[in-house]
Amino acid sequence: MKRWSWLLVAALAVSPALGAEKKKDGKKGKAAAAQVDPLQEAEAKAAAGDVTGAIEALEALVATEPRAALRLGVLRQGQGELDLAIDAYKVAGEKLTGPAQGEALGRMAVLQVTRGMPEAAASAEAAAAADPEGLWPTIAMAYRRAQDGQGAEAVTLAQKAVAAGGGVDAKSALGRALVAQGDMAGAEAAYREALASEPNGLLPLTGLAGVLRKTGRAAEAEPLLRKAVDAGVVEAHKELARVLVALGRAGEALAEANLAAAMSSENDTEAQTLVVEVKVERALQDAAQGQVDLAVEDLTRLLEQNPQSAMAQLGLARAQILRRDADAALAALQKAIELDPKNSEAQYQLGHVQHVMKQNPAAAVAAFEQAVALEPGSELFRTSLGGALADANLLDRAVEELTKVTSTEGYSGWQAWFYLGTAHLKANRFQEGAAAFQKSLAAKPDNGQAEGLLAWCYVGLKDTDNFKLHGANAKKLGFKDPELMKRLAQVEAGETFKDTSAKPRSRRPRAR
Repeated sequence: MKRWSWLLVAALAVSPALGAEKKKDGKKGKAAAAQVDPLQEAEAKAAAGDVTGAIEALEALVATEPRAALRLGVLRQGQGELDLAIDAYKVAGEKLTGPAQGEALGRMAVLQVTRGMPEAAASAEAAAAADPEGLWPTIAMAYRRAQDGQGAEAVTLAQKAVAAGGGVDAKSALGRALVAQGDMAGAEAAYREALASEPNGLLPLTGLAGVLRKTGRAAEAEPLLRKAVDAGVVEAHKELARVLVALGRAGEALAEANLAAAMSSENDTEAQTLVVEVKVERALQDAAQGQVDLAVEDLTRLLEQNPQSAMAQLGLARAQILRRDADAALAALQKAIELDPKNSEAQYQLGHVQHVMKQNPAAAVAAFEQAVALEPGSELFRTSLGGALADANLLDRAVEELTKVTSTEGYSGWQAWFYLGTAHLKANRFQEGAAAFQKSLAAKPDNGQAEGLLAWCYVGLKDTDNFKLHGANAKKLGFKDPELMKRLAQVEAGETFKDTSAKPRSRRPRAR
């Protein structure tokens, strides 16, 4: 397969711990220095571009030279052979001590995190125990904290690694940590800075692609991932499958997911889970095209084959939502959450069913709160929480949550502004409500509901001209509110406002 420049960068980089041990060896005297060091011969081959020859030389040394295992892991990782790299790092971690052991275990932990392997946590802890202040143990712990959802602590560790000169690997860890903290803009900047130094680096390429997908820019992510999949990198195949799902190409996504599973080790449970996830999405795409009953049958069959799959339960729930069967959807969602309490999408869908289908915003709040806690960077989850809070008359909290969304750099949606306007209107803050509805309409013109509620704000502000303007717009767009239409007719006939305190009951937007 085609190899890219990033494959050689890791191969040419000499590990700090390995360099430290070389200095110790140099003190053993002139006689030892005169001997040919097989490890140095392997390094020379790698430096000359003969990575395959270097790997063969190092494999011959592993049994007698512990340092060779660490170097072998670095080269294997540079070749995109992540499973073999993990095996080499494991050998090095068992045989080396001190900083070298910390580096081997730290590197292994990072790869295990990216592969979704449960052993990553223990590896990171062991790395930190071997070398508490070491660069790679710090990077590994940053990844672990990010994986555990401890974004703030992960960011602190990653920043420490960046300051220590960790380069691309540390900046990639920072990107991962910022994603866990919900700072997508910061994560994107960290990954792009890493790519500026190493344009085809595996970790920043896949990390940036994930950020682009999560922020609604899957089309931008696809060409990035094509670079890595051409080199046969399993993680890129996984992320590409997710990107293709987001682009509505579930058939292509399934091929990528199956390829990733075939290339992965038996311990890579994430790859097997991804195959199920993509099958779910393919069925849901059929449902979106009107084949809902067929999708329910397919998902029920998939669940029978994978009874412990939270993703299959979630997929069945989403199909039941499309079928408008709220009770069946709730039952499936509750099972999905029992199987995987940290599934943010299941928590979000539970909130959606309670809020929109069951008309119970108070019950929806708790589920949306869980979704936001698990994925704080999701604009959709936070907006939905704000909407449920507004409809549950928890108005100050609603304003707080929705302001976090609307103040996010680059936010261009209309829903958060709409819900924010609703919360202000219900709290008799008519000026603030009018400003929010205006911004919602700027993002989504021809929204009759927003026009109608904006008209009510102008009732509170005693602004006849703007009330007539936006009331007429709401009427033209089909907004049905008998009381508003009655007032509009009266004002257009020349009457003045008689009851400026009246305001409408909150309504949800017609589309999400």
